[in-house]
Amino acid sequence: MKELIKRFPFLKEFDFGGLSSVLTALAVAIPSLFDYFKEAHEYRWIALGLYFIFAFFAAVRQYALVQSPLPSRLYLGIQTIIVVSLLALPPHHQYVIILFFILSAEATTLQPNRNGYLWIFLFVFITTFALFLLEGSQAVLYSLPIYAGGYVFFGVFAASAARAEAARAESQTLLQDLREAHLKLQTYAAQAERLAVSEERNRLAREMHDTLGHRLTVAIVQLEGAERLVDEEPKRAQEMVATVKEQMRAALSELRSAVATLREPLQADLSLKSALKSLGENFQAATEIEVQMAFAHNIPELPNEYRVAIYRAAQESLTNVQRHAQAKHVRMSLMLIENEINLTLRDNGVGLPSNADKLGFGLRGIQERAAQLGGRMRLEANPEGGAQICLCLPIPSEENNNDA
Repeated sequence: MKELIKRFPFLKEFDFGGLSSVLTALAVAIPSLFDYFKEAHEYRWIALGLYFIFAFFAAVRQYALVQSPLPSRLYLGIQTIIVVSLLALPPHHQYVIILFFILSAEATTLQPNRNGYLWIFLFVFITTFALFLLEGSQAVLYSLPIYAGGYVFFGVFAASAARAEAARAESQTLLQDLREAHLKLQTYAAQAERLAVSEERNRLAREMHDTLGHRLTVAIVQLEGAERLVDEEPKRAQEMVATVKEQMRAALSELRSAVATLREPLQADLSLKSALKSLGENFQAATEIEVQMAFAHNIPELPNEYRVAIYRAAQESLTNVQRHAQAKHVRMSLMLIENEINLTLRDNGVGLPSNADKLGFGLRGIQERAAQLGGRMRLEANPEGGAQICLCLPIPSEENNNDA
C-alpha cells in the first residue's frame, strides 16, 4: 500500500472506508433489488431510492462531514432511518440488517468514546425488534448474539483504527515540527558562527588598532623628531631611532601573534600534540616568553571538537599571558588524569586581577566550549606565583570517537 500511495499520491487522501461501505451496501442491495424488480414489486422504486441514498451518503461521508455543517449525529440518524425503512418494506429482507455492521464501524469513528457505543446499543435494539417481528423469538435467541457481537467487533476495530490513524497523523505533525525546528537550529547555528567570526575579526581589528597602530604612530612621531635633531643633536636623534627600532620589533611580534590567531587551528593530518607544540614554539618566537611544554604519552585519539576546544583554549590562554600577565615563563601541559583530559597553562606573571571573576570574550568562549563537551574551565592563582588556567574534559565515549 505504501508503494502504491508513493506512486499515486492522490490515493493518500482517498476514503477507503467510504469505498468499503459502498461495496458492502451494493452487496446487500443487488440481491434485494433483483427480487424487487424480478417480481415488479410495487415498492421497487422506493427500495432503489433508499439503497441509492444510503450508498450516496456512505460515499460522500468524509467530505460531507468535513466540508459542510452536517453533524455526525444527523448522518448516523439518516442512515439508521434508511435501514429501518428497508427492513419495513415488504417483503422484509432480513439481510438488510447487515448494513448495521457498516454503521457500527462508522458510529465509533464519528462519535468517539461512549456515544459511539450508544449507537451500537440502538442498532442491537432495532435488530432485536426486527428479528422478533420477522422470524420470531427463536430467531432472536439464535441470531441476535451473532449480530450483536459483529456490531461490537466492527465498532471496536474501527475505533482502534481511527485512534491509530490519529496517532500516525500526530506523529507526522510532530516529525514535521521537529524537521522545521532542526532547520531553524541549523540556521541559528550558522548565524551564531557568522557572528562569532565577525566578533573575532572585530576583536583582532581592535587589537591591531590599539597595539600595532599605537606603536606605528609613536614610531612616526619619533622619526619626525629624529629627523629634526639629526644635525643639531645627533646623539639624541640616535636614541630616538633606537626607540623606534624597539617599537618596530614589538609591533612585528604583535603582528605575528595576530597572524597566528587567524590561521586554521588544526589540520586534519596534524596530531593535537604537534599542533600544541607548534603553537607554543611560534608563541615563544613571537613574544620571547619562554614556553615549557609537557604532554602525556597516553592521550587517546580525540574527536575534532575536543581537539579544537583544547587548541583554542591553549591559544587564548597564551594570548592572555602576552597581554596581561607580564610573564617571562609559561608552562603548558596536557595530561590524562583519571577519567579527564586536562590542559593546564601556568605563568609566573603578576597574577589574577581584582575583577578576574568577570570573564572576557575569549575566556567565556573556552568556558562555553568546555560546557558543550561536558567539561569545565578553572581560572585561579598559581601557587608558585602568577596565574593558571585549566581546561578539564571528560574522556569521550567510543560513540563520539566513531562519529569523529
